[in-house]
Amino acid sequence: MAPPHHNPGRPIVLEFPQETITAFSISALATYVLVPELNCAFDMGECPMDAVPLDRVFISHAHGDHTRCMLRHEALRRLMGMAPATYYVPEQTLEGFQGLSRAWKQLENVSDRNYEPPQLHPLRPGDVVWLHRQLAAKAFQVNHSLPSLGYTIFDVRKKLKEEFHGRSGRELAQLRKEGVAFEDEQWLPRLTYIGDSTIDTLYRERHVGESRILLIELTYLMEDERNIARKRGHTHLEDLLTFLKECPGVLNNQHIILKHFSMRYDRRLILHTLKSRLPKPFLERVHILV
Repeated sequence: MAPPHHNPGRPIVLEFPQETITAFSISALATYVLVPELNCAFDMGECPMDAVPLDRVFISHAHGDHTRCMLRHEALRRLMGMAPATYYVPEQTLEGFQGLSRAWKQLENVSDRNYEPPQLHPLRPGDVVWLHRQLAAKAFQVNHSLPSLGYTIFDVRKKLKEEFHGRSGRELAQLRKEGVAFEDEQWLPRLTYIGDSTIDTLYRERHVGESRILLIELTYLMEDERNIARKRGHTHLEDLLTFLKECPGVLNNQHIILKHFSMRYDRRLILHTLKSRLPKPFLERVHILV
């Protein structure tokens, strides 16, 4: 009988002041992260019913434990009469996902006349997706064994420039008509999701340490697994410990969610290993997704 923490139908629910994150992530089984307040999901290795209403799905890479239920999500929305969702994928994977969709419809005996392809939107590092006028997602490169992207969600705010403080609303409206830029745009990192990745991503993409919430993988924990972690494009506990020593001021996140542990570990081993080895100040900000 599989241990409870290996059941994708039993996700972990983390409640934060502005978000409720419902997530499951065990290596080779499934990974999905649902954030209803942002109306989006990250990866779709399983499709619980709570995922179906979410209009945007950001896919990190094409491995099946992160994507195999993306088409299930699309089909359930159609079955329930909902508008099509948008699926954001690394540009290099677009053609493959399009082919997978066509093959699946052929297996289901759906005629060409009735076939509606999913709304797949390719992204490259640096691309921005506006969720609404004050919320944007930005893609960045991730080091893994397949083409992979991470995503940071930003709250985008306008701030009055100092030289315009004290102006009345009427004056500002006139300045706007005249085309005067009296506001600065602030991009405040809110949440960063990284799927499967080596530690190299954290060394390069240091902006991820400014998000209030950061989700990162920590697949391997045992000393004799360092080579396999590097070979398969994953992060080892020793990699993270080294990063924390070499870059002590980078991860300023209020909440750090560690996920994607190897399925060979039982829950007690994961908890004991991390609680005994992670530095206490870091551990105080950590949520262990098991």
